[in-house]
Amino acid sequence: MGKSILKNIKQLLLIVFSVVLGIFLSERIEDKKNEKEAALLLSKIESEVADNKQLIEQWLPYHQKIVQRLDSLVNDPVFLTRFIADESVLFSEVLTEGSLMGRFPASDAWDIAKAHPLFVYTDYEDVLLLSKLYSQQEMAYASVPQMVERLLSPDFNSKANAPSSLYTFRNQMREIVGREIQYRDFLRAAEKRFELDKQ
Repeated sequence: MGKSILKNIKQLLLIVFSVVLGIFLSERIEDKKNEKEAALLLSKIESEVADNKQLIEQWLPYHQKIVQRLDSLVNDPVFLTRFIADESVLFSEVLTEGSLMGRFPASDAWDIAKAHPLFVYTDYEDVLLLSKLYSQQEMAYASVPQMVERLLSPDFNSKANAPSSLYTFRNQMREIVGREIQYRDFLRAAEKRFELDKQ
């Protein structure tokens, strides 16, 4: 009888050990899967940051030129007279690429990652930097739709509004350029951070 109790205890211990080992292995497999998925989320953001950096490096110099041109033309009476007569002068002499801005920087990967439950596996410093970066992106371009609407309004270049329209437009462009510079700096910092994370 003592041998049978000992045998039953051994079998019970083996069963308990097997169950605990199975649970442990299952959790480790799930953790590895979650870590891989979190890494995939971060890699999508890294790709988006690289694309956005390329885009900002294209648009920032153009926007700086717009501000420079506006600075030199806003007090020019000849330009003002031509602008009142024909708004397209603004496009031919200031908005030389035909528009204020083409494609906006994306935030899809960031938006998806924030909503994903596995985002909790992301390093806090990475999340903080990305949060600042995407907030700056949003602030930099928040006024663009209103600016475009104003540009297209029929009284933008009216005799009464032309001088103030140009000053307002120039000041808004200055603000955009300032925010774009900060945004570019955040993009560069994020790229450096991603490189450090890989090491």
